[in-house]
Amino acid sequence: MLLKLKKMGYPAKIYLYVFLVIATVIGMKYVVETTLPEGGKPPYLFLIWNTFLAWIPVGLAVMLDLISAGTRNRSLKMILLLGIGLLWLFFYPNAAYLLTDLLHPFHRYPIESDFWWENSFWNHLFTVLFTALLGLTLGTVSLASVHGLVRQSLGKFAGWAFAVIVLLLSSFGVYLGRFIRWNSWDILQEPSYVLKETLLYFTDLNNVSHAVSFCKWIFLITFFSYVVMYLFRTINVHNTSVKRDSGEVAD
Repeated sequence: MLLKLKKMGYPAKIYLYVFLVIATVIGMKYVVETTLPEGGKPPYLFLIWNTFLAWIPVGLAVMLDLISAGTRNRSLKMILLLGIGLLWLFFYPNAAYLLTDLLHPFHRYPIESDFWWENSFWNHLFTVLFTALLGLTLGTVSLASVHGLVRQSLGKFAGWAFAVIVLLLSSFGVYLGRFIRWNSWDILQEPSYVLKETLLYFTDLNNVSHAVSFCKWIFLITFFSYVVMYLFRTINVHNTSVKRDSGEVAD
């Protein structure tokens, strides 16, 4: 099992997850401390819950790794991977959803003349931006982990097809969450009702046009981030392989 986990990128993955936990604590610290100029309750406390939801796909990706490496019964492994994998897919859009929370500083902060000179405004904007980037990173890391399992089982082409399809579905999921206000719980609890109401919503061609215009940006941002991460990792793997073949020893 340990050898299989090593091939999946452990313990490096653990170091990455620990770093992301530290980044999350820092981000949530600023979420709690950021207040409006007139005082009162911190306006972005909902980001704590949204960030928790963004972490769920990472936790499920770790479970998929453990199941893949530690379950010997082939039939049981397939059942567990399929079940946890579908659950991962349901929750995956919650990571990219944090990008859409960037609207809140402009909605909640008192916008007045020359507001961009106020450090208070930038504290609001950067607090939410940091959380959005955290969500984008959590989604990228989570997808990379599951992509690796699919690639190992089905090959490179299937792996990339899987990644692109997930990002497309996730973009649509973000739209459903931001504009129709569905969440992962709704899909799990009332799938038939969600499907019925969603189909009704998209009978209006204006809603279809609105969705396409919005989803293209979520897809482009998440796809760009994922490809950059993937290519950077590929470069590192290639360089390591070259050093090993040439007999070089790292300092």
